[in-house]
Amino acid sequence: MSCEEIRVFAVKFGQDFDLYFADDEGLECDYWKEVFPLQHQIFRNVSNQVLVVRLGPENNVMSVFESMTDQEMIAGCGVHFNIHYYRDNRLEDGMSVAFSIMVENKTYCMYCTHEGGEKIVRFREEVVPKEILENSSDIIFIQKSISPRDTQAFKFESSLMRGYFLAFQKGEDLSKLILKRCDEDQVDETTHIIIP
Repeated sequence: MSCEEIRVFAVKFGQDFDLYFADDEGLECDYWKEVFPLQHQIFRNVSNQVLVVRLGPENNVMSVFESMTDQEMIAGCGVHFNIHYYRDNRLEDGMSVAFSIMVENKTYCMYCTHEGGEKIVRFREEVVPKEILENSSDIIFIQKSISPRDTQAFKFESSLMRGYFLAFQKGEDLSKLILKRCDEDQVDETTHIIIP
């Protein structure tokens, strides 16, 4: 028998027949609160290509995986991400994170969206918020370990589009960042992001 305290709250039915807590003092709403950022992180895929974010035509932000030497990865070149870790009160099987990057002296935030019937990853000019009060967000990803022994390889599942992970898709010359449908325990190296 445990001596742990178990909190019990009285509930009542409202006029709309939904269930409400009689007294909600001490209860927390679902939300994310930033705990700390991890700065200047470089993302690589399993082919050792680096994720690069840059302004394209008409100031559209583009993200691709490219081969790049350490000497080419200078400050402001679009490869140094900040990972913002959030505390939440959900029972997630990973850490809640958001990603930002500085490109040409502007901060851009990674987010998920629907476009032309597809689920895609984009970047918009935005400072990552300290708190997100909604119970879902297009900028929050759940960081999941690939293996207990590997502390540098992760999968990032969209919190808004569950079952969709950040991944890379090979093109003719470059690999682009995408959202990919993947089962939780499916081994798919295109969803493995390495953060050295």
